[in-house]
Amino acid sequence: MTSPLISQFHDHPEAMNTLSSETLFDLDWAEVRELQFHLMKRRFEEMRPRIRVLDRLAEDLAIDSFARPEDATPLFLPHTMYKSYAASSIEKGNYEKMTKWLSGLTPHDLSQVDTSACDSLETWLDTLEANTPLRPICSSGTSGKISVFPRGQREADYKLNNFLQVHSGYRSEPDSGLTTGEVEYFCPWPVATGRHNMPAHFKALRETVFARHPERMHILGKGHWDVDMLWLSGRLRAAEAKGELGALKLTPALERIRDKLKIQQAGAQEDVEAFIEELFVGARGKRIFLQCPYGQMIPLAQEAKKRGLTAQFDANSYILAGGRSGSKGTVFPDDWFEQCKAAFDFPYQETYGMTESTGSARLCAGGHFHVSPWVAIFQLDPDTSAPLAQQGTQTGRLALFDTLPTSYWGGLITGDRVTINWDGGCSCGRNGPYVHNDVVRYSNLRDDDKVTCSKSPDAYEKAVELALGVIAD
Repeated sequence: MTSPLISQFHDHPEAMNTLSSETLFDLDWAEVRELQFHLMKRRFEEMRPRIRVLDRLAEDLAIDSFARPEDATPLFLPHTMYKSYAASSIEKGNYEKMTKWLSGLTPHDLSQVDTSACDSLETWLDTLEANTPLRPICSSGTSGKISVFPRGQREADYKLNNFLQVHSGYRSEPDSGLTTGEVEYFCPWPVATGRHNMPAHFKALRETVFARHPERMHILGKGHWDVDMLWLSGRLRAAEAKGELGALKLTPALERIRDKLKIQQAGAQEDVEAFIEELFVGARGKRIFLQCPYGQMIPLAQEAKKRGLTAQFDANSYILAGGRSGSKGTVFPDDWFEQCKAAFDFPYQETYGMTESTGSARLCAGGHFHVSPWVAIFQLDPDTSAPLAQQGTQTGRLALFDTLPTSYWGGLITGDRVTINWDGGCSCGRNGPYVHNDVVRYSNLRDDDKVTCSKSPDAYEKAVELALGVIAD
């Protein structure tokens, strides 16, 4: 018999997003899996008629329903789908075609959005936000093209709630204190505002947790990254990597953006000096929340060493670190961890998550990641995308289905290789399977990270063609 709490989630899965970690991970795993399957089927029925790319993919694969959760995985979209637009549409300022592309990935009606006055990515996204429920966010464009993700306000709220949820402690694990807004929040991020995932995160914290005390938020950079800066930076990096920098042609608008970027970078050292003063001097004896991936912590620790500074925070302070050498193109020095500990001699916390999911996982006391129960996880064979058995310990490509979003399809095939213990029994006490702390991107393991479909080798290519076809030049 299904428990009353699980029964409630059948109609209101978003209620899981508000539970304590203790309640959430004490749920019976067998009931959670049944709940996830029920919600997956419901989302498919609701969204197939409303999301063009999903409908086309289902038609090509002749999938109208599924008898088991893993039967749905061929309908999951590859993570690259959110940058499958034609780059020339941006270069030529054709935002009508960009809107048509994005409309294929969301159930929201974008057909009445007038983009005739848009002359940049930033003004295009401003227009979408003003006329639709979408609140899009963008990636940093390290591959040469930014992803444009059609998130809505509800999904943004779920994302923030989950962030507070996973850092509020579980049994003996430390509580960050962030929920109360009484801690000082620090993050050495180079900009304070923008539509990238991190500035969007700052905005959510400012408007909720720190609404009454904005002075408790300390971001290294004070400027704004508009999306056109992200686009230009990504194109420049890609061209430089290919030795084609001299051949890259910039429009007058992009030239202006480049000049703006240079001005912003010119004040970067002043921002660093001010941030170090606030963190190492102003925060002495205070309880803080430092969100600082190792890629940012290493240079911060090096700067502190030059000045003879070490962190002297309250003992209950919380440091959220994480990240691996080479994962973002930066290789850490051999003694990187010792450098970090010399400056910040506190326990480090880590999380695993992604922009496309409203749920994330905190590294538990047992050294594993436990994904939020409203997110159904799967593993796929990296070569065929066939689902792997959910028993014992398996290694494969992570796929997931987020049951909460209503602004986009929750099925996603990631670029990550993960090892999962499906039998559970983690020493931390959480129920359900767990992910080992050895996540790595397939793109770092081999030159080509091509997502295939076991049922139809060209199914995803057809979906991409559809997305591109509506904006073909």
